[in-house]
Order: sequence, then C-alpha cells, then structure tokens
Amino acid sequence: MNREQVQNNFKRISDKVFSLLDGFDAEVSLNFSDSALTRFANNVIHQNVVVSNGALSIRLQRGKKDGKVAINLFSDDGTIAKAVQKAREIVEHSSDNDEILPMLGMQKYDEIARFCTETSEISPEKRVNIVSNVVSACEKENLSSAGIVENSTSALGLANSNGLFAYWDGTNFEFSLTVEGKTGTGWAESINWSIGKTNPQSDIADAIDIAKRNQNPRDIKSGQYTVVLTPAAVADFISFMSIYGFNARMHLEGQSLLTGKLGQKVFDDKLTIVDDAYNENLSGIPFDFEGVPRRKVELVKNGILTNLVADRWTAQKMNIEPTGHGLPQPNRWGAIPLNVVIEPGETSLKDMVKSVKNGLLVTHFHYTNVSELTKLTITGMTRDGLFAIENGEIAYPVKNLRFTQSTLDTFNNIIAIGKKQKLVSGFFFGGAYTPAMLVEKFNFSSATEFGG
Repeated sequence: MNREQVQNNFKRISDKVFSLLDGFDAEVSLNFSDSALTRFANNVIHQNVVVSNGALSIRLQRGKKDGKVAINLFSDDGTIAKAVQKAREIVEHSSDNDEILPMLGMQKYDEIARFCTETSEISPEKRVNIVSNVVSACEKENLSSAGIVENSTSALGLANSNGLFAYWDGTNFEFSLTVEGKTGTGWAESINWSIGKTNPQSDIADAIDIAKRNQNPRDIKSGQYTVVLTPAAVADFISFMSIYGFNARMHLEGQSLLTGKLGQKVFDDKLTIVDDAYNENLSGIPFDFEGVPRRKVELVKNGILTNLVADRWTAQKMNIEPTGHGLPQPNRWGAIPLNVVIEPGETSLKDMVKSVKNGLLVTHFHYTNVSELTKLTITGMTRDGLFAIENGEIAYPVKNLRFTQSTLDTFNNIIAIGKKQKLVSGFFFGGAYTPAMLVEKFNFSSATEFGG
C-alpha cells in the first residue's frame, strides 16, 4: 500500500466513524508499518520477510467514560459500524475515570519530513548485497556473522470528532551485526530514517575489529572501575532516566528519584540533555498521542534539571503546559521523551582511552533493567567486547561482568563527554542521539562465565 492509500484509508475510516456518533465524542488513531527484513546467521541468509500491518483504534468518549476497540486499516463499512457499536457498549458499562479530559480541537503542527524514498525502496537485492559484504569480510577472517538488514515505512495518525487531524509518515533503516570468533564476539549497529546517514561498510569493519580483539578474554575481578562507555552503552542509562527521571507524572506521584529537584543541580555540570523531535538525525513526530504539538524541551542544562515532559492530565494537575509527549489514551504512565539528545563534549573516544591508567572499555550492555527505583539503580551485563585499559592503551579482552550501578552516580561521575554523537537504540526505549562518556567509580557487582 502506498503512502497516499494509507492516508486516504485513515481519512475514510475516520469520517465513517464520525458519521455514526450519537452523543459521543470519537477518536481514531492509526499505527501503520510496512517493513522488509533480511536476517542472517552463520554467514547464511535464513529469513527474508515483508510484513504490512495497519492497526487502528476507535475510542468513544462521553463525559468521564470511554471505550476502545481495535480494527485494521482495510476494514469495510460494516466492520467499522460494528466496532463503533462495540465501543459504545463498552462506554455504557464503564465506570467514571477522572483522568479523562475533553478531546482537543484542531491543532497546528510544524512539519517534520522524515520520509526517504531511497530507504523505502531498498530492494531485496540491495539487502542481500549488504549481507554478502558482511559474509565476504567475515570469511576472510574465519569469523561467523549474524544480524539483520531492515527497511521500513511507518505512519501515525490521530483524528477526532472535534476537528483534530494529525498525520505523519516516515522511513527507517536498521543494520545490526554480531561477528563471532571461537572465544569472543564483536558488534555494531546503525539506525536512521535515511540509509544515506548510515555506513554499513564501516559497521562491518568495526564489528570485525572488535571480534578479532575480543578473543581469549581473561578473568577479571569485579569492583569499581573507570569506564569508557560507547554511545550504545550510554543509551541504556539515558533511556531509564528518560522514563523515570524526566516524566512529570513520576514526579507528581513521588516515584522519581528526582522528585522535588526541579531547578536544582542533579548531574555533573558537563551534562546537557534535550528532547528534540526536530533534530534532523531523529525520526521525530510533530505531535503526541493526544494530538498535542510536540515541543523541543531542555531537560538538563549543565547538570541542572530544568524541565520535565508532561501529558495533558499531569500538566493540568501540576499547573504547567503539556509538552507534547503524551502516550495513547487511556494512560496512567505519564509522558516519555522519545527523542533524547545528549549534547556533545570536546573529547574523542581515542583520547578518553589515552587518559585512563587502569579501566575498562564497554562496547554495549544487554538485559538491563531497574533493580532499585528510588536510586534508579540499573543492572545488566556487558556484551560483545569488554576490554581492559592499561596506561592509556586497550590492553586485552576480559570476560563479561554484571554491573549494578546507580544512574544518578553515573551521570555525576562524568570525567569527559565525547565530541561525536551516534544514534543508537536502547533497551526498553526507542533510542538516543548520544556521545560516548568517560565515567569513574562504575560498579561491576560480579563476574560471569560469559566471555563473548
């Protein structure tokens, strides 16, 4: 289905829903994706799939009650009518919800053009060619590879019976690669809305280089180390801070470790963080799931917590303006910044390593999660390359370690911030545009037998 058909179908179904109302307000939301993925392992392609999915929800509201029903983008008039009737019945049998607000009327949105025709039209042959380059390079080094090459288009839409109509579409390219030797692995990843902003050949070279250096890792004691965190490693920490630290509802309910600290210095003064859907490197959307125009929000300035992100209900309770970061309704979670940018520093990754007498270089983490919410302590393991640094040189690979580390401590113990940013995905999170960091007193709580 082409771009025009997706938008026309969304408009057709919305208009049909609005024609069937009888004393109700209605909201129709669209989440469409059209993706093509090539997956490979052991230097062999084993999966090539194309998937289209057009999911819509119809939410009816009357007073403090609402009801939601899901249909698909290809529904006929009869299916739409049945869905409206079902939503009406749900409303009739629902209890009042004090968090339900009147639906917004017409809004004005700034344009964010994130549709790349070249990315949307990547052929199976081109994806195979990227994999062929991976396999050829790995076989020369007696290494095995696994990963994905994926291109996709997506669309989000929101319309309601009060005249609001919001629509955005964009593209995405993702290349993720793990390279495996006999006793260790290497990893690299690129994601962007435009394939022209990625460099798969560079990723291949990086993953192979890490894998070659990561053979026969040595045992190492757990404890506190000075660490060089790559952008991928930093992204996990900023993702949890975004969810629990910058979410205004978490502050309202006293669940955030930063509750009551707005306007105070909470991090190292080298740290500045913004949420910016309009950054050209991010696949930002100009509206949130309530239809509020999305704003660029400065969250941290030189270590000072300057702002939070808020949905409409939280903003009303806190007597502030909503920032355009609300989630699909009904929602008791709050608002989340999804376009986080950590401002760069002045130090190269190479110079960070040179400055370390005794420490570790972390490629990235996995299985990260919150172990203690009050301090936003994160636990997880290193993966695909953990290296000892001695006297300013990467000395040798070491076996992976489990870490248990306070996010607050991490961002207060920054020695340097990298001058080059990279768009990376984060666990439980869309990702962030972030540089590397040099951090002291990073706590590794135990050793593992996992060497790769």
